[in-house]
Amino acid sequence: MRRITIATLAGLTLAGAVAAQEAVVTQQGPDELLGGWVLGSAVHSVDGERIGSIDDIIIVSGEGQISAAVISVGGFLGFGAKSIAVEWPELEINWDAREVVLDMSREEMEEAQEYAFRDRELIPVPDDDVGGGGAMNGDGAIGGAID
Repeated sequence: MRRITIATLAGLTLAGAVAAQEAVVTQQGPDELLGGWVLGSAVHSVDGERIGSIDDIIIVSGEGQISAAVISVGGFLGFGAKSIAVEWPELEINWDAREVVLDMSREEMEEAQEYAFRDRELIPVPDDDVGGGGAMNGDGAIGGAID
């Protein structure tokens, strides 16, 4: 009986290791961009005018797909700027994000509706929490926002 248990455990351990190896990405593909290359990139109109910069990206939870880019528009030295979001396919990203082009003018972007960010959701407190400690977030705070 002991041999079966050891063999079973070895098989489960090997299966777990194989599954973990399948989850590991070993190389960046030629069609893949790094987020660090995209974030902070200047966005230019088709006429070559700088019209903003990419401040963030919006990722659809569960799908893992980028749906939009949040672009900072207007302002001076970061003051008075507003954030708008444009659908990801609208951006033409060339040369590993060294050139980002959007078919919009500065005026169109400044007139666009500002993007409404939502607040982070709180981590739910488990119903069976007897100790009264509550759920902890990444900062160690009880019932705080997800980090």
